[in-house]
This record gives sequence, C-alpha cells and structure tokens, in this order.
Amino acid sequence: MSMRTISSPLRRRVLAVALVLVLGGCDVLTAPPVPDWPGPHAPYPFPDNIPHRTE
Repeated sequence: MSMRTISSPLRRRVLAVALVLVLGGCDVLTAPPVPDWPGPHAPYPFPDNIPHRTE
C-alpha cells in the first residue's frame, strides 16, 4: 500500500471527526431564540428616580 492510499481514508476520518465535533459543539439549533431588539421607543433602561445631569 502506498502512502496515498493510506492517507485518503485517514483524511476522510479526520474530516468526519472534525465535522462531528464542530456540529456537536454548536448549540444554535438547541439554544432558545434571541429576543428581538427593543427598538428606538423602548423604555430607558435606568430608573426614573436618578436625576439627570442637567437638573
């Protein structure tokens, strides 16, 4: 057996294992959906009782 005939199946196995590890570690399909961005009219994130610096 030449080196080329040995390395081709080995290369396929390494790529298959790498693909399984990448897809197995990716939780895009199992993670909860990201909430929508609140938009420009969302309430200000800080409480109203903090005095503004112009007051």
